Amino acid sequence: MKRHHHILVFVVTILVVGGLFLWPKIHSEKGTITLVVEDELTGRWHAGGTSADGFEWFMEYEFSNGSYNLKTGTDYKEEGTYRITQRYLDGSIEVEKTFDNNQKTYVMVIRTTDNPDILFLEGVQLNRIK
Repeated sequence: MKRHHHILVFVVTILVVGGLFLWPKIHSEKGTITLVVEDELTGRWHAGGTSADGFEWFMEYEFSNGSYNLKTGTDYKEEGTYRITQRYLDGSIEVEKTFDNNQKTYVMVIRTTDNPDILFLEGVQLNRIK
């Protein structure tokens, strides 16, 4: 056989063997693929402090795969979905939250920083919880 035939046989062999290894990774038992979306919000974020009146407060967001949960120091809790609708040159992102059984939407602007573990939400610094 000529050299180009050897190369062709080698390439086909690599493709077949590679396909055998990749097939189980992209095909689950039920035949569905779960897509996990990660963005700069993915994870848990915390902010808190004490107001001038001595009131201690906190808020904690958890963002994961397009869903979020918000806990606060009061009885207020919120859960819903989110999507990044706009990105600005200064690093800010516009995030649309949908909550209360898809009845309410709210657009918030989050300013990102060079530190991936710090965000600013409407002037409040949130720190990533690791």
